[in-house]
Amino acid sequence: MKSFKVILIIFCSLLISCNKKQERKKVEKKNDTIVIYNVDELFKNKGKNVKIIDTSCINEVKRALLDIKKGKLVYYCFMGMTKMYRSNKEMKQILSKYNIQIDSVLTYCIPMPKGFKRNCYVSIMNNEIDKKYGNKFIDSLRVLAEKQYVKNHPDKIFPYAECDTISSYPGTKEYRDYYEKSKEDFSRNFVYPKGYEYKKEKNFSSTDVSFILTKNGKVSNIETDCSFANSKNEKFAGYFKTKAENFIKEVKWIPAQYQGINVNSEMHFCYFHK
Repeated sequence: MKSFKVILIIFCSLLISCNKKQERKKVEKKNDTIVIYNVDELFKNKGKNVKIIDTSCINEVKRALLDIKKGKLVYYCFMGMTKMYRSNKEMKQILSKYNIQIDSVLTYCIPMPKGFKRNCYVSIMNNEIDKKYGNKFIDSLRVLAEKQYVKNHPDKIFPYAECDTISSYPGTKEYRDYYEKSKEDFSRNFVYPKGYEYKKEKNFSSTDVSFILTKNGKVSNIETDCSFANSKNEKFAGYFKTKAENFIKEVKWIPAQYQGINVNSEMHFCYFHK
């Protein structure tokens, strides 16, 4: 009987010891840290205890600092969901005078997971250029490049919205003044044809004129379209088109400008019928 008690005590001691070891293993496993070196590994170990080492960014920074030490500078344009420049060829020529190369890099709307960075080489390079030449250096050269682009493409037709924010309509200064003043002037002298039925429905009727305004102030490529909410007025489409086109031709238009240089531009005039 005594020996049985001894055996029972020994068995209980072993069982308790085993349970403690298992609990210790669980705690150790729970506290284990997984070292992550890239985004793919991070997603595979989602929810686990991880330590992030962004080796890609670390290597890019080292490479950028080494290139700068060797005298290499590269200006990067961001492509994608940012303002796009058409003058990169001209910009390349201007930057070459400062021994600066030019390249492009994509930008994304989705941010990197916490702990990782994109375009580390790019950031170091662009920051170094700002540090060496000032933070307005690139913008000032871009203006020169855009002006040179206009000179290199004398026949290009610019969307009016891309031109300098000045009005091309005489006696006005801003976009909104151009649209309002042109409508007022057209309405002042416009006489509705006999038999025209004035607006009673919710929908609007309109006459739309698209044309090209050359850098010399001439009008060309006129295209006119009329829409009528009341189908009975469609017989007057030719009358409305003629009146609108004559108005466009009689205006002493001021050429649109881009970077202060006269350019050919797309123009638009819209008149809503009564």
